[in-house]
Amino acid sequence: MSKDVKEIIEHTFDDVAKKYDINEYFLITAQKMVKALEYKDNLNILDLSCGTGNIAILLAKKFKTSKIIGVDLSASMIEVAQNKAKEEKLTNISFKKADVDKLRFEENSFDIITCGFGLFFYPSMTTSLKNFMKLLKEDSTFVFSSFTKDAFTPYSDIFISTLEKDYGLEYPKGGANFLETSEQIKELISSAGNYKYETVQNDILKRITANQWWDILNSAGYKGMINQLNEEQLEKFKKEHLDDISKLGKDGLITLSTNTLITTVYR
Repeated sequence: MSKDVKEIIEHTFDDVAKKYDINEYFLITAQKMVKALEYKDNLNILDLSCGTGNIAILLAKKFKTSKIIGVDLSASMIEVAQNKAKEEKLTNISFKKADVDKLRFEENSFDIITCGFGLFFYPSMTTSLKNFMKLLKEDSTFVFSSFTKDAFTPYSDIFISTLEKDYGLEYPKGGANFLETSEQIKELISSAGNYKYETVQNDILKRITANQWWDILNSAGYKGMINQLNEEQLEKFKKEHLDDISKLGKDGLITLSTNTLITTVYR
């Protein structure tokens, strides 16, 4: 990753690590990803951008005779993941702070590689995907998740456009797209090689309050923009934004879509 993007992402996720798990859709998607994997004994599994360990921990529970390694750029996320794994008394899992662009694993080392909501942050997704596929053994899989184009809308659109228009901020984004459509996913995989793949949509809807929406903004990647506001700007923006969001609700609640795409790439 470029230094600036990397530093923003690392700082943002260090900041939200302890709140990250309030976002239920991360765990729901992790469960879907792991459930779909075929069981085999004695596998080597790598979880990229592991965050607080949702996917890695589920992998360790399902593949009890296998070795799972979780890596993430954020030391705070790694700390939360390690504590969760310790509480679960899992001995077949380890976590390490690492940049996915500088992994030091041998080629053909892993039977499964997973990446939950991380790939679209990587500035050169094609190069990254090529490198990940080289780490896989023959007849192995790379599984990643991303959000659909309608996820978080229209609330996220209002959030980003207001901060860009009124405060001159820009949402930190790595690659050229967010992998939010089947066309974008196809384009990425085709650019990385001639691989078979399949994408499945997982619909997740929930009724929440405007304040819960604010909690979501402060516990995930959106926090990178919020952190750029000074105290006076933050107070002003929060009031205006929550007023705007509340107008879109009914009976004090808004309907939030966090629909996801789960893609399995076969080597």
